[in-house]
Amino acid sequence: MNKKPMRLFFLAIFLLSTGFGIMTPAVPLFAGIRFSANEWELGILGALAALPYVFAPTIFGRLSDRVGRKPVIVGGLCIYFAVSLAYAVSSGLAQLAVLRVLEGISFSLIWPCAEAFVGDNALGKFRSAAVGLYSVSWSAGYMVGPFLMGILVSFADITYSFVFTALFMAVSIVILLWVRGAGVSNIEDHVTETASKVGMPIIIYTMILWGFSVLSFFFLFPAYAIMNGIPPSYIGYLVGLAGLLRTAVFLFYNRLVLFMKAMMLPAGMLFLSLSMFVSWAAPSLYGFALSVLLLGLSLGFLYAYSLVYMLNKPAKGLYAGLFESSIGTGELIGPLIMGYVGFSIAPSFPYLILGIIGAFSILVTLRGIRISYRRAP
Repeated sequence: MNKKPMRLFFLAIFLLSTGFGIMTPAVPLFAGIRFSANEWELGILGALAALPYVFAPTIFGRLSDRVGRKPVIVGGLCIYFAVSLAYAVSSGLAQLAVLRVLEGISFSLIWPCAEAFVGDNALGKFRSAAVGLYSVSWSAGYMVGPFLMGILVSFADITYSFVFTALFMAVSIVILLWVRGAGVSNIEDHVTETASKVGMPIIIYTMILWGFSVLSFFFLFPAYAIMNGIPPSYIGYLVGLAGLLRTAVFLFYNRLVLFMKAMMLPAGMLFLSLSMFVSWAAPSLYGFALSVLLLGLSLGFLYAYSLVYMLNKPAKGLYAGLFESSIGTGELIGPLIMGYVGFSIAPSFPYLILGIIGAFSILVTLRGIRISYRRAP
């Protein structure tokens, strides 16, 4: 692994993710405060970004196998730069809906190609460590972003969040243009054992549920928290806490996976289930704080293990695209279903359902691991 270009690359990932982290709570807050969006409308907005993300990551990931990673990533960042500024001047939910779809296209260009770039430049035994550092980079950005959004909302209008996001995109583009490294790699390299004992169906199921839970929670949580007396600035801090624990897991991923191996998946499902049950049963500042900390653990355990599995495959752009498309499938159906449930039954009910799904998924992943080990030579 060539360390210097990868350090620049990880810095660019951190900065663009900080911008994304600002947008994660800012968009639903903006929709709720400025346009009085209800749970169902927030769910629709959440799902719209996932609409292109169901299929586009696989297409763009495969494209990057042919033309290189950087041109596709930079193209996605340019789109997001324009989208961020457009949010600041938007005047209705219909405009937000269009911008959310454009966000999904931008994500589809950026994430599978960024993951494949890591796979290209970290072969064999170095891949788990590189994926851990890459995951720390984007997760730290998603952690810092909501805190910045909370500070901005405390002292200025929420539209300034979108301007700051555009600045982060611009700096990321400049840094990426300086990055040198393998653009595409079809070298057959040694496949590590850290993620080789779980079948593809379990990985895809895990990432569908990951997307289902993440976007449902983060798009519905701001309105739910405000309903329970949490100030808007605190919501940014709470979302940032989830990023803090997720980043800590990524930082120590290489050690964790050597110790836990495939059991990282059921452990992640356990943390997910507990997190959602706490949000449902204890809707208070301390309850939400505990909930997002558990959610951060869950996101860290499930994501990095699954990504290493995919990057150990050939045609890394294609498999990274499949990985992100699985997330997109969950992100599409999750907010739609959970938003409707929260609107038609009760705002707390989606968290109860997510807790039950998480508990059921512990059994699913354990079963999948047991089958995979039986088939392994």
